Amino acid sequence: MVLSFAIIDVSGAYLSQRQLINIGEAAISTAAHNVDLNRYYSGERVQADAGGNAPTYLLPIDCSAAAQTLETELASVQLHGAPISVAHFACDGDVLHTTITAQIAPMLALPLLPGSAMNRLLTIKATVSASNVIGG
Repeated sequence: MVLSFAIIDVSGAYLSQRQLINIGEAAISTAAHNVDLNRYYSGERVQADAGGNAPTYLLPIDCSAAAQTLETELASVQLHGAPISVAHFACDGDVLHTTITAQIAPMLALPLLPGSAMNRLLTIKATVSASNVIGG
């Protein structure tokens, strides 16, 4: 029976991580749409690919606005009733990277073993990145 609880908890943690990845991808994609207009209109762009008919470039990102948007997007959602926090955020001007976390309760708690490790909060972590590619 304990093995069944463990399998259910591992499966629940995996599904929760997948949900956190989906939430993170949606939030970071929205954050990546904060364009650094000064760099964009000055023509300062990083080439992403030279294949095809024309080169493609990375759209310059306003890092401070992107960080604020990411925080706002994540503040509006929860993972199984738990808040989602940003553990790490990096922006190099063209690509965003973030690691987000949430602490959730296990899928099944063991009422007979209240101090058990199976009853402790699980920390779920996801790392996601985003950029915007534009044609030249």
